[in-house]
Amino acid sequence: MKNSSMAALLVALVLIAAACSDGSDTEESASLAPNAAELSDADGDRTGIGAFQIDGVWAFQHQPEVAMDALHSGTPEIVNGCLVIDNTIVVWHFDRIDEAAEAIAAAKAGESPQLLIGGGGISVDEGATPDQIPTIITDLCPTSAVWFGAP
Repeated sequence: MKNSSMAALLVALVLIAAACSDGSDTEESASLAPNAAELSDADGDRTGIGAFQIDGVWAFQHQPEVAMDALHSGTPEIVNGCLVIDNTIVVWHFDRIDEAAEAIAAAKAGESPQLLIGGGGISVDEGATPDQIPTIITDLCPTSAVWFGAP
């Protein structure tokens, strides 16, 4: 699948999943994250993406109805107070928030584990437009690439 088609499909899937949600999943999931601080944002409500902090580091979550099966890999880093993996912001699936916490702990400890995360993403370098990246993400963590993790 071409990158622009994949990006458009992913954005459509996220928006469909958000439209099917009543918003309660995001509120419930934030309470499960260590030291979580839910961020209310109109764009986050529209996209179904929630922002929270773990040990002072911003991370993101979602709970899509469908998931893509591509792979993203890299070493977790903390850049400008945000969890980044291979220059990409990961929007973690609700069921994998503990992996985000482990990645943050590893980065803070100076460790360099190689993570492999299933899902799908969009990148400006691969044809997405900057406005396709939800502002709930870019307002907190400027980026040109986002990976939506699978369950």
